[in-house]
Amino acid sequence: MSTPIDLTALKNRQMASWASGDYAVIGTTLQIVGEQLAEACDLLCDERVLDMAAGNGNATLAAARRGCHVTSTDYVAVLLERGEDRARENAWK
Repeated sequence: MSTPIDLTALKNRQMASWASGDYAVIGTTLQIVGEQLAEACDLLCDERVLDMAAGNGNATLAAARRGCHVTSTDYVAVLLERGEDRARENAWK
């Protein structure tokens, strides 16, 4: 008989792990992956995009640069905040 998994505890451990380091800095080195994903999806201006597990926004920003309306979600608030900072820094460049 298997032991039931405490999903809340698991989720809390995962959130702590993702927030523990400076993943946002590491994640920016993966920016090309977001660009490649947007290209592979053939995203067009004014399309609506949902970026789930957005982290610091690599795919979000790639879609936004193509003129898409993007909503980003992640359960690690600090990563979303970094994504917002990056979006502000890249606005109208």
